[in-house]
Amino acid sequence: MNVKSAAFACLVAAGSAGAQVAPVPPAIAYSPLDALLADAALINSQIPDRLRAYRARVESEMSIILLDSGARERTAQLEQIASDVRFRTPDRYDQRVIGYRSQSVGPTFSLMSIFGGWTTPTLYGNRLQLGVTSASASNRTLDPNSASFAIHPLAANRGTYYLYEGGDTAVTLFSTSGRRIPLVRVRVSPRPDAPGDAILFFGDMYLDGDRKQIVRMRGRMVELRDGQVTLRSGSRLPGVSGASFVELVNVEVNGEYWLPAYQRTELQARVALFGDFRSIVRIVSRFHDIRANDSTWNGPEAPPGIRHHLTFASASDQQRFGDWRQPIGAASTDTYFAEFDDLAPDAWGTAGNASLRFSPRSLGEVFRFNRIEGVFTGIAAEHDFRDDAPGLSVRGSIGYAWAEKVPRGMIGVQRTLGRTTTGLRAERALAHTNDFQPPLSYGATLSALLGSVDNYDYLDRRTVTGYVMRTYGPQRRSLVRIEAGPGSDNAVKQNVSKGIYVARGEGFRPNRGIREGNYFRSAATVEVNPQVSGLFVDRGVGLTMRYERADGSLRWQRLEVRTAVRREIGPFQVYARGDAGTLLGAPAPQVMFELGGDLGLSGYDYKEFAGDRAALVRTVVGYTFPVLRAPIRLPSSLILPGLAPGVAAGLHGGWAEVSGEKAHRALLELGSIPDSAGNPAFPISRPTGGMRASGEFLVTFFSGALAFGVTRALDQSEPWRFTWRIGQGF
Repeated sequence: MNVKSAAFACLVAAGSAGAQVAPVPPAIAYSPLDALLADAALINSQIPDRLRAYRARVESEMSIILLDSGARERTAQLEQIASDVRFRTPDRYDQRVIGYRSQSVGPTFSLMSIFGGWTTPTLYGNRLQLGVTSASASNRTLDPNSASFAIHPLAANRGTYYLYEGGDTAVTLFSTSGRRIPLVRVRVSPRPDAPGDAILFFGDMYLDGDRKQIVRMRGRMVELRDGQVTLRSGSRLPGVSGASFVELVNVEVNGEYWLPAYQRTELQARVALFGDFRSIVRIVSRFHDIRANDSTWNGPEAPPGIRHHLTFASASDQQRFGDWRQPIGAASTDTYFAEFDDLAPDAWGTAGNASLRFSPRSLGEVFRFNRIEGVFTGIAAEHDFRDDAPGLSVRGSIGYAWAEKVPRGMIGVQRTLGRTTTGLRAERALAHTNDFQPPLSYGATLSALLGSVDNYDYLDRRTVTGYVMRTYGPQRRSLVRIEAGPGSDNAVKQNVSKGIYVARGEGFRPNRGIREGNYFRSAATVEVNPQVSGLFVDRGVGLTMRYERADGSLRWQRLEVRTAVRREIGPFQVYARGDAGTLLGAPAPQVMFELGGDLGLSGYDYKEFAGDRAALVRTVVGYTFPVLRAPIRLPSSLILPGLAPGVAAGLHGGWAEVSGEKAHRALLELGSIPDSAGNPAFPISRPTGGMRASGEFLVTFFSGALAFGVTRALDQSEPWRFTWRIGQGF
């Protein structure tokens, strides 16, 4: 695998270096495990004589995923690729892309710009090219002795590089012909005294106990440089740690050969600047219609000496392809990052010596800009006790708002045992009061700094919170969280009038009012499939329910429910999100629900409506025309997703009402327009007076990732406004 080029571009590397392999005589079998390995090495070193070639159809899905600090996966980009492949002995591999479709949260480049190959044709031989091939290495002559290849755990010189454990039957399978197949599991680890430079495999190898052929490999790639594991976490970039994982599963064909059935490569990166956030590149491929000893081929023939030959069918042929076996997004949804935790680098695990590392929860703990604080700079660190107290960690952050001249930060301790996390946290934060927000909404920074647009309203909140959280489901994608503790809310004032550039108006709008006071806060949250949020491109149905209560000089009870849906119905894509909330008892202004502008109801002004009861429904139906869907190959190696033009229609419906005099007073505290005597008379936000709706009609590109169109309020006569957006959701 040319791990260096491909993984470096994705901020995850398993590095490559010139291999220096010293030949040694075959190991002498002193134990049953040694004997098993000796037999398996002899059998797997050569492709079976009767296997001269095979053909297959491969359906692959490439995705870019953001893992947030709560270990929730958010899919930002999906590419589904159909290929015909042909393998010929000894090492010729042809791949022809015949179908393509994609979705993403914004215009981007195709991952095929980085990876020129993403499947492994066979596990036979003495050297392995596991996982991915860089775009620069595809369609070129490649020396099988180069460092792009890992040393095979069954190579003749395996004893120089590997240690082995196991050798017992792990499970028994039965083939379609009725053959009983014992699978033997062998744990493979790099030797601590391995010499030279090399790429090695660390993980599990499963062998057919009778025929001694490889059935499955699951592990992580490790780089040696001068006999040392130089990149334990897989990256040469300062502050970036990464790892390259692979899982390859074979299937018995014609009762004789073990050929590819399922392959997964996962490149995970953790950037110190973003704390526990990880970026993940995931490639999942499934082989179908495998035909052994069939070398027929409809594509161009590879030039002499080319191991891996990647070509593309014509754009018209790709656009006509419709033989997809799975909906887009299904392959990525079936997997989860934590399935490789047992193979992760030591620095990512919970075992070992205690460690101290730079660990912000978000970039905002390090740098942010808004109209209250101006520039805020800070630092955050976490101490993991690991073996001294498994699952226990202490983290803290401290920073300073330079225009406001106020310090803010937090300190907390938590412990995770299995699926349960408990903790205690004390914090002073600049909180915002916006409602019905998408995930990862921390406030304005770039829009405020560059365009003087800060569509948030803020308050100074001090809290001490104890909490317990438990995750559920096979992939831990659902959770229940309970928290309680004292708190106080204090008003803040605007200290910065504008950013670098004033996009419209005269700069920042005034910050809205709150009611100051102290309280004891308690809350309970239930999340089911929270990765389905309406913003990212994850498929399915998501649900979040939250109840919050404050008792003291400030009192409120707030109940909020959210559901999100994303799916395909025939040729149409449907994205929908519904939010509803109510306040029970006397409300405070900072917990009132506010709607309008980019907070829903796009045909209305920013926070034009508010109330102590509210609901918001947003739905978009899109259709992508069956033209220009093929990836765009530029003269360089850069490949863009297909232009994929289409149309979309959106309907936003919102409702907000004020239930009584106390709610009306809270509405006035948000902000008001004075009468002639200077007394508050009209609130700057008002109830909707029934259901309000706005519609939008859009022309879309890149399968909906970029859209331009018009929007207007539908319940009153108003002119159409120009609108645009990046992303397929809200």
